[in-house]
Amino acid sequence: MATKINLEHKFGKSVAKVWAMYSDRAFFEKKYAATGCTNVEVLDYKTSDKGFSITVRYDSKSDAPLPDFAKKFMAERITVTQTDAWDAASKTGKITTELKGVPMKLSADMKLEAAGKGAVNKMLWTLSSGIPLVGGKLESILAEDVKVKSARDEQASQKLLEAY
Repeated sequence: MATKINLEHKFGKSVAKVWAMYSDRAFFEKKYAATGCTNVEVLDYKTSDKGFSITVRYDSKSDAPLPDFAKKFMAERITVTQTDAWDAASKTGKITTELKGVPMKLSADMKLEAAGKGAVNKMLWTLSSGIPLVGGKLESILAEDVKVKSARDEQASQKLLEAY
């Protein structure tokens, strides 16, 4: 069983400007700092004409209230390792996320495309837990956390986009 979430980040600038931001290592460092993450560290960054990938590790506090049963599986502060990988030609990407000590898998398929005079990054998140009985409840809690963090990420990205 898996939980799916469709989210969008909308921008008032062109796909080319958003791409320039997304493919900049410094953007990720600034974005995570702006969204309240701590101990931000870029573990890997590769770029070429074909696309780019970046892996960042950071500590993040849960924005979802954790019921007592969930505290057995998730700490309030989690170390996250996230890889964003993008293909330049198709403007499609994939996020893979590892939550240290949390029995959940998170990933997102992304597509950056023009939207009116701006651009939109369409994301389809997949959250899954292999824990019997409570896995679905954990997915629901984490889904709410992803929605809150995504909105914060979008706001920070919109502000940072002004520099591109």
